[in-house]
Amino acid sequence: MRQALRRVYSWPMADEDHVLKETMKHLDEAARRIRASRHLMQENSLVDDPAYLRLVAQLSEALNVTEAAHRLRDCL
Repeated sequence: MRQALRRVYSWPMADEDHVLKETMKHLDEAARRIRASRHLMQENSLVDDPAYLRLVAQLSEALNVTEAAHRLRDCL
């Protein structure tokens, strides 16, 4: 059972570069989705709503983390 949980893809990853490229694609997609969520909240004037301040802060933090990971990959 443990082995089945670890394997996300149905094909084996050939090498480290391929794994990193796939991971970077996932990070790029995550950053796009986070930006889209923030934009949607801005369009609907939710970023200044006290009920959404924590969510806005978490989205900003998540975007910072994905961008930092991308910069780190560029340095390798």
